[in-house]
Amino acid sequence: MGLTQGGLASRSGVALPTLRKFEQKGLISLESLLKLLLVLDGLENIVKALEVEQPEFSSIDEVLDTEAVKTPKRGWRK
Repeated sequence: MGLTQGGLASRSGVALPTLRKFEQKGLISLESLLKLLLVLDGLENIVKALEVEQPEFSSIDEVLDTEAVKTPKRGWRK
């Protein structure tokens, strides 16, 4: 996008030292990361990644049926 660190910092509202720390160490708050993604048009990818494709259960009966199936327990026998 041709932005400098200062330009990205001012457009996103993220402090320049925070942006530099993120580039050097990879540390940033979620809020600052989302602000940067909004400016860099990457927020849509995060939203898509968090979408649920289909519900795991379609009825309460399916939930109850899965609880009835017992999973084997691991442990030592004496």
